[in-house]
Amino acid sequence: MTVQSTPRPGVALVGARDGSLWTYLLFHNLRTFGDAEIWPVSRTRPEVRGVPTVADLSLVPRTPDVAVLIVNSAVANSVVAQAVEMKVPHIVLISDGYAERGTEEGIRLQRELVGIVEGSGSRLYGPNGVGFADFRAGIAPLGAPIPADLRVGGVSVVSQSGSLTSTIMGGLAEDGAGVDLCVSIGNGAAFDPVDAMETMLDRPSTTVIAAYLESFGGDRARLERTLTRARAQGVTIVLAKSGGSAIGAAIARSHTAALAGPDRLVEEVLTAHGVIRVRSMEELTRAAAIADYLSRRPAAGGKADGASGGVAVIETSGGAAALTADLLTHEGVGLATFGDTATSALRAVAPDGAYVSNPIDLTASPKPYEEVTAAFHAVYTDPAVRAVVIPYALTFPTADDERDVHRRSLDRYADLGAASGCPTIVSTLSDFAWTDWAVAFRERHPETLLVRGIATTARMLARLYPRTEPEAAGAPQAVGAADVLGDAPDGRTARDLLDALDVPMPKAAFVAAEDIDGVAGAVTGLAYPHVVKIVADGLLHKVKVGGVVLGCATAEQTEAAARRVLASAAAAGLPGVRGVLVEETGTGVELFVSLNRDPWYGPYLIVGSGGGDVEAKTDSSLIALPAADGAVERALDRLPVPDGQRAATAALIARLAAEFVGGRLAAWSMLELNPVMVDAAAGPQILDIVLLPVAGPA
Repeated sequence: MTVQSTPRPGVALVGARDGSLWTYLLFHNLRTFGDAEIWPVSRTRPEVRGVPTVADLSLVPRTPDVAVLIVNSAVANSVVAQAVEMKVPHIVLISDGYAERGTEEGIRLQRELVGIVEGSGSRLYGPNGVGFADFRAGIAPLGAPIPADLRVGGVSVVSQSGSLTSTIMGGLAEDGAGVDLCVSIGNGAAFDPVDAMETMLDRPSTTVIAAYLESFGGDRARLERTLTRARAQGVTIVLAKSGGSAIGAAIARSHTAALAGPDRLVEEVLTAHGVIRVRSMEELTRAAAIADYLSRRPAAGGKADGASGGVAVIETSGGAAALTADLLTHEGVGLATFGDTATSALRAVAPDGAYVSNPIDLTASPKPYEEVTAAFHAVYTDPAVRAVVIPYALTFPTADDERDVHRRSLDRYADLGAASGCPTIVSTLSDFAWTDWAVAFRERHPETLLVRGIATTARMLARLYPRTEPEAAGAPQAVGAADVLGDAPDGRTARDLLDALDVPMPKAAFVAAEDIDGVAGAVTGLAYPHVVKIVADGLLHKVKVGGVVLGCATAEQTEAAARRVLASAAAAGLPGVRGVLVEETGTGVELFVSLNRDPWYGPYLIVGSGGGDVEAKTDSSLIALPAADGAVERALDRLPVPDGQRAATAALIARLAAEFVGGRLAAWSMLELNPVMVDAAAGPQILDIVLLPVAGPA
């Protein structure tokens, strides 16, 4: 954004009046975050906030750099037309009453508005927005509270919610990040979110774009070009986008008339272009602050972004280090594996029983301070360490208390980061109160990021330093017997056990391995298509060894499939291969049902969506057994079970759970059914079974 060069930026406030919150905020921000000349425009008031008014926009002393309109939508368009005719570069339309109302009149007014500014050279912010603030240029015609301690920095903010501009700037100030440009989009009639991001990418001073959006507009190709440009320029985009739920989408439509698109499709585009998607304002500002900080720090060892390696965790409290390492691992942060140099250095200063891997716990090291510092330096400079995280478990010291050891410890980590070039993030375990010393620490050590709350930090580090599995060299390694075997009975035995419980299953026929030539005759009573499964002792994962073939539509296809799964079993080295099970194919909705025993928790049930990749699905419910009244039914309410079959499905699951707790399934530690197929007409059927026995007496 380029504001016209004048001795003092000039801002006209059309419709300003004493007692108006908009007027107060605009005056305050323009005076606090710059030195703008303000011209209130009012036909009825001689002065506003002690400043003389002019009766019309055309009467201001010179063409303003910005015209802010706080007027009724019935007259706003005419004032916008006047500002365009005067060639005002920036027009902020705070007024509402446009397309966000969903009325024919509101939509008509917004279309008219677009026509007025289109091709004019004037930029229109809004309607239904709160303006912008260019902190680097020192002009802030923004009708929202700005934190008093906000500093100029590298994060630019774009928001389709006016109030959330204040939320985002407040979070950035809390996390020590400065703001370059802040833009409130509102309805985005003629200046939409992609326009705003393009403007920010034109500014060399912007390192991160933090965005709250409800819609990108209708041109996907244009959005992708902008995201591609951001990545090429090394600008990180952190995005909170509403509209992922039906309620969120409805609020987005009513708030700014921006229709939230299908969230899953949006996610695909964002992921492909490296956008960091977050779910809350805390995550948005923390991710933006970390990304901005990292943009100002060289990667450890001179490594480029995307290099291998991970995070090192250092803390003098073993509990804090272990807790943080668990949290980082849970969130998917990659932890560094130290090389020989760092490991040897740590062992040389570690007390008996200390943990010198990652996380590092050198509690009560008997070695001198300088020697411990040298060992930490070996960690900071280890090629595998891309950043160091210090989980700070204590409250902050003050400038004049006797906690010299704590101040010295934090200063040491900051000095090591400065000397090594390794990014260093100190994150408290909770939201401890800031002290004078902690605030001064931030000012003294810009090479260190000091933030509060380890949980949010961990979630955002997972986006920046994700755990990566090493790629296998050459062709994928074949799955062997050891990878898929356990104490499970073969599929035929498991099926017989459930059959004795009168559990519905598709019709099936077993064909022994030695009788494979007779497959066609064995399956004459089964309806097509068939599923062919390997039957082997102890086999837990049939699919992993190529032991399942679906969709056999003829006897010839079934026989060929039987031979194929037997050959795959032989290639995997499976012992105890009995033959194949040929089943009719079930139809309907796939469910996952698993009954389990835990030595501490006791028996429990998991119900969720079935089929492949069960772990990635988020709709499962965990139910302690015996189940409370209605618990199974409530779990099924989250799943697309046909309405007419919910009761029957719940009854089947409840009956199996009762048998598992104290009946004929009590000898087993796990009964996994995936899928349980629920057909709208036929009801539930169990298609696949895995059983594991209880170790010792049941």
